[in-house]
Amino acid sequence: MQPKYLQELIRNLQEFYKCPSCETNYHFDDIRFLGDIDLYCFVQLSCHNCSLPVLATVSVNGKSGGKRKSDLRQSEEAKFASKGAITASEIAEFHRWVSKSKTFVKKGK
Repeated sequence: MQPKYLQELIRNLQEFYKCPSCETNYHFDDIRFLGDIDLYCFVQLSCHNCSLPVLATVSVNGKSGGKRKSDLRQSEEAKFASKGAITASEIAEFHRWVSKSKTFVKKGK
């Protein structure tokens, strides 16, 4: 990823994302770029207030000028794009559901 796009990505993360635990805004030093594949960047956000680590996959525009690489068909991309971003509460609810399912299976019911 080109440095100017990485700086823009970090500025956007700082502006639009807050810690899901304590609602603190992220500082520049809280955001660590892990890498990118095709149209996705992987970053780790570490809250300077409560130390909660968050791993994020961020979809970015293909500004490289090359052909897009994706295993999704156009219709699938449009379908998932219309769903919007997954919220922190949806992730927490899924975690509760999975945890409950594991407990249910362990008890043999």
